[in-house]
Amino acid sequence: MNAMQRHLHDIWWLFMLRGIVLILFGLVAVLWPGLTLISLATAFAVLLLLSGIADLIAAIRGIAHRSMWFLAMLLGLGELGVGVYLLKNHYALATFIALVGLSLIIIGTLEIIAAFEPGEDAGRRFLTIIMGALSAVAGFIVLRYPVSSGLAFVWVLGLWGLLAGAVQVAMCLSLRQALYELAAATPA
Repeated sequence: MNAMQRHLHDIWWLFMLRGIVLILFGLVAVLWPGLTLISLATAFAVLLLLSGIADLIAAIRGIAHRSMWFLAMLLGLGELGVGVYLLKNHYALATFIALVGLSLIIIGTLEIIAAFEPGEDAGRRFLTIIMGALSAVAGFIVLRYPVSSGLAFVWVLGLWGLLAGAVQVAMCLSLRQALYELAAATPA
């Protein structure tokens, strides 16, 4: 196994955890849409903090192995910044909605760009592009219809969480399987 493969083998679980948290966030938003926006803002802030930490760890560990490590670093720092801001200022509904929409658009754009990193498997590239597109579309919907319907806003975020989380988990399982197959094929 080369250095990049060892790096991916060591961190795949971080992204699996992020996918599971996204699914749980989506389930809570869809099953309990009557949550107050303050509770939703807090849940989304925690999601961004966890995702930011995972991206920062991946970026730091990938400096020597990934050509686009800085995208994960930027994304992680941005997610941490927005997450901290939302936790401190969760009372501002308009700001919360705008930050959620912008965060989803930025996350989606960076994921689509990162999908084209050299050496990326075609299947994972496709799933990363789908995940990025889902994030960006959800962000545009949130910004286009910010407060017209609180319930629709919660459902858009919930559906995004369910879909993006499922894609993230599928990508992690695919990556893990490919790494095990590669390790088995590589002579010791």
